[in-house]
Amino acid sequence: MVFAIFTNVEIYFNFFSHSGEIVLWVALSYNLKLAIMKTKLFLIIAVCFNSFLFCQDSLKVTHQEVRLAAITPLNNKISMVNGLAFGLGLDSQYLFKEETALYLQKVNGLNLEINPLGILFWLFYDPTKTANVEIVQVNGLNISPAGYFRGISHNGFSISLYNYGHTMNGVMGSLANFDIEKGNGAFVAILGVSSKEMKGVSFSAFNNTEILRGVQIGFVNKNVDGKGLQFGLVNKSNKMKGLQIGFWNKNGKRTLPLINF
Repeated sequence: MVFAIFTNVEIYFNFFSHSGEIVLWVALSYNLKLAIMKTKLFLIIAVCFNSFLFCQDSLKVTHQEVRLAAITPLNNKISMVNGLAFGLGLDSQYLFKEETALYLQKVNGLNLEINPLGILFWLFYDPTKTANVEIVQVNGLNISPAGYFRGISHNGFSISLYNYGHTMNGVMGSLANFDIEKGNGAFVAILGVSSKEMKGVSFSAFNNTEILRGVQIGFVNKNVDGKGLQFGLVNKSNKMKGLQIGFWNKNGKRTLPLINF
């Protein structure tokens, strides 16, 4: 009997000596389960929130309009014009467009502008102070007594007073000058054609481009990296693979009159 009493005492002693560990284990298990539940709840909320945002974006896209004719500057709700765009001119976040309107608007057909202030924009507009982002794209014919601002691209034929557009593909004419990002095609201007990249023919009094893959024809022709032909009174290139024909010709290797290569 004495042995039984001591045995029970030992059992009780061992139980109470390990009771703290048991309580700690139960508490840790409870906290772990609670953390898992919170994580699952957070993930469910995140999924629902993302689904809500996706639905909102889908509604915005659905409400964008496609029209046969529209007045320019285009309303932010209009995503595409298949026909005629007529008015003061397309705007690339310069005067009227909201800064949040970052989707690409398109005009497929004829863009006709009657902006009487074109000469003022030509004198005071600085394309370097405008965001270099393509916002509007015209596919077809453009006729304007003013011209494009930075952020407007064109595929087709265009005649205007000036052109400060983004990417121009096709046949372009300007009564004053071009100052664009990229040009692919034929570009004719009275005063000058300036671009970061030119692939095609540039015909003007002054032609200046960083990368030339084609022909420059004018009084003064300049490029940084050229492949093709320069024809004018003064031709200059830092790195030219091609032919220079003019009164004075300079490339990265030599300087020669009349003909340089």
